[in-house]
Amino acid sequence: QAMETLDAAAARARQVGERHLMAEVEASLARAAAEAGAEELSATHRRRARAIFDRIGVSLPPELRDAFWAHPLRAPLLRRALSPGPRGTRLPAERLLEINKRLNSSLSTARVLEHAIDAAIELTAAERGFILLRSETDGSTLEVAVARNLDRERVGRSHLKFSRSIAEQVAQSAEPLLTTDARDDERFRDNASVHAMRLTSVVCVPIASPEGVLGAIYLDNRFERGRFSEADLRTLVACADQVALALTNARLHAALARRTQALEQERARVQELLREREAEVLRLEARALTQRDPGTRYTYEQIIGRGPAMRELLATLDRVIDSPLSVLIQGESGTGKELVARAIHFSGARRERPFVTLNCAALPDALLEGELFGWVKGAFTGADRDKQGLLAGGRGGSVFLDEIGETSAAMQAKLLRVLQEGELRPLGSTETLELDIRVIAATNRSLRDEVAAGRFREDLYYRLAVVELRVPPLRDRREDIAPIAADILRRLAEQLAVELPELHPDARRALLSHAWPGNVRELENVLSRAVVMSDGVLRVEHLGLPERGTLPRSRGEFQQGEAERILRELQATEWNISEVGRRLGIPRNSLYRKLARYGIARRSSGG
Repeated sequence: QAMETLDAAAARARQVGERHLMAEVEASLARAAAEAGAEELSATHRRRARAIFDRIGVSLPPELRDAFWAHPLRAPLLRRALSPGPRGTRLPAERLLEINKRLNSSLSTARVLEHAIDAAIELTAAERGFILLRSETDGSTLEVAVARNLDRERVGRSHLKFSRSIAEQVAQSAEPLLTTDARDDERFRDNASVHAMRLTSVVCVPIASPEGVLGAIYLDNRFERGRFSEADLRTLVACADQVALALTNARLHAALARRTQALEQERARVQELLREREAEVLRLEARALTQRDPGTRYTYEQIIGRGPAMRELLATLDRVIDSPLSVLIQGESGTGKELVARAIHFSGARRERPFVTLNCAALPDALLEGELFGWVKGAFTGADRDKQGLLAGGRGGSVFLDEIGETSAAMQAKLLRVLQEGELRPLGSTETLELDIRVIAATNRSLRDEVAAGRFREDLYYRLAVVELRVPPLRDRREDIAPIAADILRRLAEQLAVELPELHPDARRALLSHAWPGNVRELENVLSRAVVMSDGVLRVEHLGLPERGTLPRSRGEFQQGEAERILRELQATEWNISEVGRRLGIPRNSLYRKLARYGIARRSSGG
């Protein structure tokens, strides 16, 4: 009956030439045919309506065409979505997949809601759409999360008017609701908002998840009666299910992001606490360095280390300091043998007398003899004045003979005579001087082994080693690395006039795990470079240490590794001694001694 009436109306409109009326009647015929299940006939009338509106639209100025097609009657034709289909039909599978893909294309709650309301309006050609979510504060009231009109424009605050009672009824019952004309619907007879807003077509479905109803999708058309069909309702229910899933995922992702952010903040806080604790530990260690060990009589301020190995050394020093006995200090290069020698002198009774030092490996025999014993004018060519030797200048005090193991046999004999007789005679002099001096010698070799090999006089060894001390390598007292590093950093800050650098925990662990073949001297070089390269916080990359490896288990293993490193560098540089010394941080003279010690010699081309 409706189609017959509309056919008559179409004929009358054509007769009077009302194109706009013709298009409206064709659109109504398309909707009526769709309701009757005549999809092909519906499509025919829809194309006619679209063609007439197109002819009207092209006659308008370009700036007015968008507004023309935005009208609720014409917009569905432009979108080719006048109705999702006849009653009882379903959307094509690809359309549902497209909507699902769009809803799940973002993990942002806001974006999911925007996609959802756009999809709902597009599917049903509704005039307006609202997504209402339960309040996060009380969980009972519904709040507008997003609102759109047919043109996907935001609904302003002045137009945020909808039937809250309908929405709350759907959210509470978890059942969808459809009305063709809310004002004549018995269910809403007493609903003031429905009559005040003159609502006509309304469809509202719950957004339900396993945890409960999250909210509702609310669509209406205030101007057209019967805008929504049962097919629209089923379509919107399917859409709401997808919205619930996407919204749950988005909320879980947001909660995970918040949790991750909270964990990152907590991790940063813990890291800051660790840095503060590390700094406090370093401060306490640095302060402890200036305090006397309760197990020793003297402070030994310059000797840093309170581990078992160093406690044993300091306990021995306590018994040695007040005696006049000669002391032999043995230990690897860079372990601080000179500091021990200075502690013996400046903590003993001779502290007010001279303390003279001489590196025996730095001078050839002729110069070494002159430095030790002195000479008189005319003793040899170029001796134009008298020179007092170190031994004479240090009378009443102490002399520190470093690297005593590097002296020649001839020099050892002369030194033995002076120590045995307690007197010396400068070169070219006929007078002898009484010698009251304490001898402290040091070597990085094992003099017992040197004596056994015939490279060091046995009688001189026993003359020097009345008391024998051994300074442990840094790798054998790892508990002292941190306080030594703290003291070095403090001294560097004073020398460079900068704030005390902060040692990052990772850098601290790297220092503790390194083998330190160069002992304290290597540690000082590494930290000096790091302070210059850093910006106040010393990190692992500033240290320039090699990757962690297996620590040497013994001195022999260390020496074997050192010999292999030297040989590799010699081969890589074609035996350029100066370059190898720079690469390994070993002075040229010391490198030559190591070559002799390890038996490393360059083979001839024929060998």
